[in-house]
Amino acid sequence: MNLDAKAHHPPDSFFRSLDSSVKKNSVFVKKLSSLTEQNRDKLVGDLNSLNLTKYIEEVVNAICSAKLKMQDMNCAIHLCSLLHRRYSDFSQLLLKTLQHALNNLHKDDKVSRVRIELRLLGQMLVLGIITDQKEGFTLLHNTLCKIVENDKDKLDFLPAMVSFVKHCGEDILGVQSTKNRQLIEQHSITVPAMKILSKDKQQIFSDLFREYSSAVILSLVKLHNKLMKCLKHNK
Repeated sequence: MNLDAKAHHPPDSFFRSLDSSVKKNSVFVKKLSSLTEQNRDKLVGDLNSLNLTKYIEEVVNAICSAKLKMQDMNCAIHLCSLLHRRYSDFSQLLLKTLQHALNNLHKDDKVSRVRIELRLLGQMLVLGIITDQKEGFTLLHNTLCKIVENDKDKLDFLPAMVSFVKHCGEDILGVQSTKNRQLIEQHSITVPAMKILSKDKQQIFSDLFREYSSAVILSLVKLHNKLMKCLKHNK
């Protein structure tokens, strides 16, 4: 449904029947800044009743700057899907906002913020909410390259990288989770893969994570050797 949203955007006449009140639209944008899974139904109800045509940029900024927790991500993704299907400029504004955030990625950025932005970008691409796939995947690749290149020593962004693999690994890296693989084997079923990227492009992303995981292994080996020396010294 997200993939063909452009062909099914409602006509201008549809929005005339919705509430265009400045006060109600402003309140809704403010609510998005603190969205949680618990208030999903209320937010969806408000979204369906409001004419947000003039507020889409504010809506995108509110979602991308919200202090989301991982348990709130499904709510944010659901809202993005609904907005994408209704407002033709939502997708491009979302990509632009994520580009601004991730192109300016700095080593001092909060890991929790980067973890949310990476997952949001990945799932928006997988679900077809970001329609400019070329720009979107270029942004994703450049961001991951930057992390792999600059974070091999401190591994500050390890939680963000692990989270990305957990939620987007199967579709973008072509890596099936152990849990899914066991379920498929247990029930002898075939699950068709989503063809988001070609095998060659999946390999490019997979290689980045292999390079980063090698740095993690090296760090653990160094830590192990250091601990063994301490134990030997204390004897």
